[in-house]
Order: sequence, then structure tokens, then C-alpha cells
Amino acid sequence: MGRGQQRPAEGAAGAGSGAPRPGPGEQERLGPGGTDYLILGVAAPGFEELDRPQRVLAWWLYRAAIAGDRITTDQCHRHALEIQELMEAIHLSSRGLLPRTREAVHDHLKHLWINHGQYSADDHAKFVPRLLTPSMLRQAAVHAASRGAAIELLPGEDLDAKLRRLHPHIFDPDVEPVQTDQGEGVDHVAASAVNLYDRGITSAMIDALRPDWKERLNVRFALEDGRAVPHVYQVGGRYGRDLETVVHFLERALPWCESDDQRAGLAALIEHFRTGEEEPFRRHSIHWLRSATVVDYLNGFIEQYDDPRGVIGQYEANVSFAADSRLIARLAGEAAYFEARMPWDDRWKRAAPERPVASVVNVVVETGDAGPCSPAAYNLPNDAALRRDHGSKNVVLHNIENARSPAVQEALRETFYLPRFRDLVRRHEDTGRRWIVFMHEVIGHGSGQPEPGLPADPRALIGAPYSSLEECRADLVALHHIADGRLAEIGAFPRSDQEEIVAAAYIGYLQGHVARYRTFADDVVREAHRRGAELILQYLLRGGFPGGRDFGVRLVQDRGDVYVDLVDPAKARGGVGELLGRLQSIKSRGDRREAGVLFEQLGTRVDPAVRRNVRARADRLAIPRLTAFVFPRLEPVVRGGEVVDASLVHDEDLTAQQLRFRRLRFDRAIG
Repeated sequence: MGRGQQRPAEGAAGAGSGAPRPGPGEQERLGPGGTDYLILGVAAPGFEELDRPQRVLAWWLYRAAIAGDRITTDQCHRHALEIQELMEAIHLSSRGLLPRTREAVHDHLKHLWINHGQYSADDHAKFVPRLLTPSMLRQAAVHAASRGAAIELLPGEDLDAKLRRLHPHIFDPDVEPVQTDQGEGVDHVAASAVNLYDRGITSAMIDALRPDWKERLNVRFALEDGRAVPHVYQVGGRYGRDLETVVHFLERALPWCESDDQRAGLAALIEHFRTGEEEPFRRHSIHWLRSATVVDYLNGFIEQYDDPRGVIGQYEANVSFAADSRLIARLAGEAAYFEARMPWDDRWKRAAPERPVASVVNVVVETGDAGPCSPAAYNLPNDAALRRDHGSKNVVLHNIENARSPAVQEALRETFYLPRFRDLVRRHEDTGRRWIVFMHEVIGHGSGQPEPGLPADPRALIGAPYSSLEECRADLVALHHIADGRLAEIGAFPRSDQEEIVAAAYIGYLQGHVARYRTFADDVVREAHRRGAELILQYLLRGGFPGGRDFGVRLVQDRGDVYVDLVDPAKARGGVGELLGRLQSIKSRGDRREAGVLFEQLGTRVDPAVRRNVRARADRLAIPRLTAFVFPRLEPVVRGGEVVDASLVHDEDLTAQQLRFRRLRFDRAIG
């Protein structure tokens, strides 16, 4: 699968930070006492050292990424973009409003920007305004309209009618409460509020379509005459104006490409956006895999986490440049070694795995599904046939992975770890996490193969649980192999430290997941990575499924607080290996039933008492739940109407960044 786990929130502990401070580092915190979001400005060290043509290439790709940003918001929910644009229009015309009302609008708008709509990007649960009331919204909207704000109305609709129509989607938590519902016993399509399907479409309607439409990556389904009718994402079709602007900037990037493969891949991507056909996107992916360039990018409908069927892609884009990749390249060179030592049947091992493409990069910008909340890494393409025939590219986002605050790291250690683990984690958590991320991406997702003769791709056979299963499987690969001595041999860490690093990685993974209970809106686990981590935790705690064995992991209480106790790392590794073999068996056989049972029993709900305890401890210290990022502004140098260079500027906070993205949505100017 594509993305690695999002970073836990890390910022200075304490109350909210007041006015935002533009630039790298902590800018502001949102929510009561600053506990919702930490906003971090990201640096991109080394950009100025790129060659001038590389900086120009990055600028054109940067503008293409911004042009598609709002597609993701529209995909989030059928009213998400309309609600966001209403709040933006009010904010831009808020002078003269009561300060309390102006603050309430701005606070909710920031939450909408971070999540691309009114559903949490972390758990798909709906959120409602914290400070804004319906009467305040009406007052603010009337004020904005009186000042000439561009508030779009439907034909025959006045402002009050618009506010009444949107009211339940803004203020009522019980109206369409879940964006992506993959729970057992429900119609996943009908129960999900995500805007990939018209309301009224059911899973049965999708199942009745031709196979090529059911597996289409770049499509939305409309309800027409009682049938699900596909509308393709393409120039001239769905999101046509956005994609036409994306294409404009991608075409301007073509002359600056660093290699023939990069140029051919970009041309194929442009063809994909123009025609809507998937075959050009496959060609793009092959050339992208072959491109070993300094400047790299993503752009398109890629990750599939928001689709309850796990098929349709969300729009995302990024622009990055290479950082020091020596260690991750050494790991990639050992792919065959680790494949041979996987704890599953030999017929599911790849006989001669190609060396994965692995790199460490600094990102310049991430938009759509990739930002402002960012993964730490990604592994692409998702298409199983492309991975089998052409390999995968594994990318770790160095400046995202290292954006943190020592103050909150220490607060998390002191609050959520048993005393006997705190020094261990202080010494080794960074190394342990780094190599868990590296192995998750480089040898995790690319490992294993389907049962010979399997009639279809495992993703299609397994269905809704597939994303959770695959993220869990990649985590298990990393946890299983971090104890292998080959890592010390390639220079990952000193052999003398490996035993402690393994223990730090295990307790960090398990206790870190429990600490993330503070981010959950309720006791249901909805996001794929979180489901995978919950399955691992419960499997080890219960001694398997069915349980009864000892895997060396306990939940204990100390002074009323709940902690994970790693009693025996060797036993825990045994449980990890057993579960890993089981998940590979499920994936290789395409066993939808067993995958569903395993995740429904162990991966979809947390203990309410434990979650309440974790949330209370986090609130006492005002630890933010999640992190969002503000990226550098890329400034072009223009001579004679042409972009001849570009530089990074760190002068924006979240609001300035998002309002600029809004202004540039359809803008083709280069100044």
C-alpha cells in the first residue's frame, strides 16, 4: 500500500500558543487548550543546493500540485467544498464582526482545511464546530454578504435557505456520522458519507457493474434512473477544470525533466488526465518507477483509504527532492535475504524479488490527500500487477519524519510509558522508529506473493478489510525483522545496541498505539493503519486468536493509569511472527471471510475504559492529538515572462497557505 503511518502529534506541551508564528517549527495549536492539532512549519534543507533547472522543475510541479488540492475536499463529502468555501468567504469579509464570532469561524475553518472537510482524516468520524453556533454562522454570513462576499447560491435559493440546507452537515453529529464505514453487518457503500457515490447507491448496485468499472481508480458513481452510473475524473469530465489546470503546469514542467523516463512518465500522466483512461496511468507508473531523479513527485488518484470498497483513489500530490539515502538503499539491497526468512509457506515467497527502489527525500509541498496531515513514508504503486512485474518505489519523507518537539516527546514518555521503559525509549526510540518505517515500506509491502492460480488480485477478493490487512502485514514484517542481525551488518545500528533497540521498537509501537487512543472520537477504530495496530496489540495481549498463549505483553495499571508492559520481547516476537504468517496466508489465498472475522474481533474496537484513561491523561498535559504541516512557499524568479529559477520562502502560517492555495486553484499566472 501507499502511505506509511502518520506521525503522532509532537509539539510543546501546555496551553494554546496564541497568534501563529510563520516559519519552520511550532506555529500554533488548535482546540481546547491546544489539544486538537499541532501546526508545524516544515523546512526543506538542501533545496537551494539543487541545480537551477531542478529548482525550476520543482516549481512547475509545485503549481500542478496546488491546482488539484481541492479535488480531495470535494471527494470527502458532497457538501465539504461548499461548506469550506462558505467559511472562507466569511473569513475574508470578517472585518467588523464581533471578535468572538470571527474567531469561531476561523477556528472551524482551520479544522476544515486540515481534514479537507468535516470528517477527521485520521478516523473518518464527523466533527462539528467547537465554538461556532448556528446563530453566529448566520450573523457572519449575512455580514459577509452585505460586504459583497462571493457566496454561491443554488438557483432559486437565498442565503437563509443555503444555511438551512447545510445546517445538518455542519452542526449535527448524527447526520451522516461516518465518512468511510467498513464495519461488519452494514452496506459499506450505503453507510458511508464519502462523496465517491451518490446517496442511495448500494453495494449491490456496484456489484452489478462490469468488472472494469467496479475496479476503476478514477471514477465517481452517480445515481441515475435507479442505477449506479460512472463519471470519470478527466479533463472535460468530473473535476475537468481542476485537472485542466493541473495538466497546464505539468506540460510546462516537461522541458525541465531530468531524464527520459521522467519525461515519458509525465507525458503519460498528462494523457491519463486528458483521456480518463487508466492504461496511461499504468505507463506513467512504470516510468516513474524507473526514474532515479533528484526531483520527484506524485500526482493523481492514488491512495484508496477513503473508499469503503478500497478501490477508488483520492487525489494527492507532492514535490520532493533527494536527501541522504545510503542506509535505506542498503536495506533495499537485502530484500531477497529478508524474503527468504519470512515466517510463511515457501509457495507464498517471491523466488527472486527485484531490488526495491528506496530513497529518503525532503518534501517541498504536499496537497490533497497527502497534506496538511502527512504520512511519514509511502510505497507505490498500489497495483499488484505493476508491483509484481516492475517493483515498487519506497520513499521516506525525511523532513516530515524529523518535524517534532522534544518537549512533547518527553511529555509523552513521562505520561504513557512505565518508568522502567522511559530511559530505554529516550535512548533508542528514534532509531527504532526509523527502522520500523524503513522496513515497513521497503521490505514489508513488497513481500510475499499470491497463491498460484488465484483467480483475481487479493485486493479484489478480500474487499473492505484489505487496506487494514496490508498495513498490518507491513508493520509485522518490520517488527519481526528488526531483531535480525543483518541490520547491524549493514550499519543500521551497533550490534551491541540491537537488543535494546528491539525492545524500544516493540514498546514504542504498542504503547504508542495505545497513546493514540487520545485521537479517537469514539471506541470504534476506522482508519486502516490504526486497525492494523489494534489487531497486533490485541493478538499479543490475548495470546493469539483464539487466545490462551503467552506472548509476553500485558496491560497493567499503576496508580489508576493503564500502561503496556513488555514482559518478554522474545515471546512478543514469536506472536508477531505467528500473526504475520497468518495474514500472509489470508492475503495469498484471498480469504475475505477470515480477514473479516480477524479484524472484526480484534481490530475494530478499543476498550472504552482504556480510551477514557488515555484521553484524560493527554488532556491534563494539553498534548495535541495530531499534527498538520505548513510547507514552504516556492517563489519563482521570472525574466522575460519565463520562470528561470525558484527559491523557498518561509513566511506563511496555515491560514496564509490555505488561502493562497484557494486563490491559485484555477490561476495559470506565473508571477
